[in-house]
Amino acid sequence: MAALSAKKVWQNTGIVWLLALAIVSGVFLHAGVVPFGPHSLLMSDMGTQYIPLLTAMQHALKYQVFHLYSFSQSLGSVVVPTVAYYLLSPFNLIVVFFSAAQVPIAASLIVMTKIATIAATMTWYLQHHFRTTQRLTVIFALAFSFCGFVAVNYFDFMWLDSLIILPLVAGGIDRLVREQRPGMFFGWLLASIVTNYYLGYMTCLFAALYFVYVLVNWSATRDELTRPADWYGRLSQFVLTAMFSGLSAAVILIPTGIGMLQTAKSATSAINWRPVPEFGLEIFSQFGVGATTYSQRLWHAPTVFVSSVVVVLVLTYFVHPRITKQRKWSAAGLLLALFLAMWVRTFNTIWHMMQAPAGFPFRNVFFLSFIMVELAFAAWQAEPRQIKRHWQWGLPAIQAVSVVVGALFIKGMLKLVQGHSAKLATYYRHIQTIHWTSVGLSVLYIGLAAAVIFATQKIWRKWLISLLVITEVGGNFMLAMRGSAFGHAQAYAAAYQAENRQMGQVNDPDGQLYRVQNDNTLINRAYTGHYNNYNDSLLFNFHGVAAYSSTLNEQTRQTLQKLGLFSDNVRRIGATGLTPLSELLLGVKDSVHLTGNQSVTTPSASYSGMGFAVSPALAAVQLSSDALRNQEALMQALRPQKQAYLAQAKLVSDHVKHVGHIHGVKTTYPEHHVLTMRATATGPVYFWAVNGGTKYATMQVNGRSIKPATNSNGQAVLLKLGDFKRGQLLTCRFAATYPVALYKTQIMSLRQSDFTKLVQDVRQQKLTLRTQESRFQTKLTGHVQGSAQKSELFLSIPYDTGWQARVNGKRVTAQRLVNGLMGLPIQPGQNRIQLTYHVPGGRLGLGISLASLLGFTGLSWYWRNRRQPTAKHTKQK
Repeated sequence: MAALSAKKVWQNTGIVWLLALAIVSGVFLHAGVVPFGPHSLLMSDMGTQYIPLLTAMQHALKYQVFHLYSFSQSLGSVVVPTVAYYLLSPFNLIVVFFSAAQVPIAASLIVMTKIATIAATMTWYLQHHFRTTQRLTVIFALAFSFCGFVAVNYFDFMWLDSLIILPLVAGGIDRLVREQRPGMFFGWLLASIVTNYYLGYMTCLFAALYFVYVLVNWSATRDELTRPADWYGRLSQFVLTAMFSGLSAAVILIPTGIGMLQTAKSATSAINWRPVPEFGLEIFSQFGVGATTYSQRLWHAPTVFVSSVVVVLVLTYFVHPRITKQRKWSAAGLLLALFLAMWVRTFNTIWHMMQAPAGFPFRNVFFLSFIMVELAFAAWQAEPRQIKRHWQWGLPAIQAVSVVVGALFIKGMLKLVQGHSAKLATYYRHIQTIHWTSVGLSVLYIGLAAAVIFATQKIWRKWLISLLVITEVGGNFMLAMRGSAFGHAQAYAAAYQAENRQMGQVNDPDGQLYRVQNDNTLINRAYTGHYNNYNDSLLFNFHGVAAYSSTLNEQTRQTLQKLGLFSDNVRRIGATGLTPLSELLLGVKDSVHLTGNQSVTTPSASYSGMGFAVSPALAAVQLSSDALRNQEALMQALRPQKQAYLAQAKLVSDHVKHVGHIHGVKTTYPEHHVLTMRATATGPVYFWAVNGGTKYATMQVNGRSIKPATNSNGQAVLLKLGDFKRGQLLTCRFAATYPVALYKTQIMSLRQSDFTKLVQDVRQQKLTLRTQESRFQTKLTGHVQGSAQKSELFLSIPYDTGWQARVNGKRVTAQRLVNGLMGLPIQPGQNRIQLTYHVPGGRLGLGISLASLLGFTGLSWYWRNRRQPTAKHTKQK
């Protein structure tokens, strides 16, 4: 096999990197995205998750503090799963060249460089796979780097690394099969798993399919008969290499796996395993330009777009006379396997790591795009004009008709499934927008692609195909951006600096550990939509309560939810719903209201450190779904008394008006209540809708709106109505789904005088925790007074097996208190508390990784020495 010119290989790789960078720069320039305009990618998950995480990473790199446990993720959690899921891409190091206020600019550059690098690695793969250095590999690589998956999900930039590494993994499999050299496959599969274990898992599944595909085609091209030993040797090399590669990532995978088992992702649903189709003929519309936009990002058919040129050439592949039947059958089998991986829900669930995606569906579609590009280039190499004339006009006609049929199918299915399948109805309702201009452009591009491929001279074809692919992929990217909720770059930078300055005054510069609640945010003005400040603690380096992450600890979330805090779904927990008791339990020291110039800080009246001594009675409290009942049980356990701490308000009247439509539109909350109550105790009054069903945005108390900062309509949240004296009347106006409020709501007053006595009692034996200086390890120390009646230490820290606790120098075993928080046994008198965090599974993972690296090194040495005598014998012969 002829050797490739290394100079030309790297020339093409460099050219495509610059060309792809130019295309994405042109797209960003057209959209006005930084660094080319006023807009920033403060939208969807980029604005709510990735920017805060990148900012936290920038802070860690700047100050060289890399704790493996963070109190800036809700109440606190191990950071390994979060880092492994979001931040292990080397491209993220770009943030070190920018200030925290400029992280959105860094995010844009990360996206741009990643897309350019996808094109570069794909070009490298095409050249080595097909043993050619022709310039057109650059154009086909662009089709992959700007495929539909990238155009629709580019702002979920953590996934782009897998597209960068995929061609290198495939190239490693090529080398393993052809030359029995597995090192490249081992290294790049390991890199794929480490940079993003989620898509790395999918890459492992793809690697198995691709290996079979390459092995079958390799055996068909050999001059001599393939012996069973040849198949067995390569199969064993593939299996062992893949196994050692995966095990070498154990230092990341084991701690991450243990952490992810603590999230809601450990739960499965039987509905996700049904062998039913996930989509219909609408997939054909996705082969055209501009089929999916930003507004459809959460619900859409598989984004299989790879340009009309590629699709026409893929169809050509299967009718080309120079391509053998065996190659066609193997290619068809691979395409079918990748198609079924998306189409059949059972397989789709397996590919998505045994979970149904929560938005952004069919995240494995780019594997199909990759193979389509590979087959298209194979058809190009075989000279597409050699197919029969009727196929030259028939194939593009079939493709054009299918795009139109796919678009029409959406409308037909929307009518058909109404009333039959709620999930399908929701799916088609979200994707019902048909962009007929895009359909027309798609048909035009198909016609032009066919004309260029089949009806032009070879010297013109390369330039015209290049022009078609570049304009089509660039145009598809622009069309996919339609409706994007871009943020404002300059407003973000100014607001960030102001908010960071104000929040810096209330964090813990002296090392004392406590929590802060910011009840508003300044950076909201930089977002087009409403910004819920779930991850502000990451942005501004303080310890809060809220969080939004796919790695959110489910036990912590449920604990906070059962205390009355708002949780929209299993990935979010907000601070709406805090009460004096929950502030006491969670160690909330201050509440901060931000203004344009300075913050207004209100100390929490119930703050009593990050823990306190309690009686064993607290361990017996089991939290239910009723937040007010839970709060009563906890207060009684902390300081028992005959009189209840919470007093039910007395119902005076409940006038209900049924309003089915508002401005001609059917309303979800038709029951409009005017509820008059009389407070039966002096103190704050709380509203609790047992099963949700309340539109809190409409809530008014005595004519004053008390709309929560976070949209919590229809959810369960403990809402403060205000402070009232005993006997005082309060009138609530709100819309709801229920006609009788008496059976669906609770309105209770907290007896302020009794609660004040509880706080005074707790403070006599409170714990003040401080963090010890350490670059990597999280260490906490403090002192607390114990007594015979209060022999347990309650800690405002989530229970986690990673904590090693010592009391007066002796190792003690932690227990779970208040559903998901931590307790330690203490002795009467003064107790010295030491807490050190060790990542669960960290040492085991490190040991397995080192052993696997050594094992593969030894195995490679054995394979290499076994191969050398064979090669020497062949040369002599």
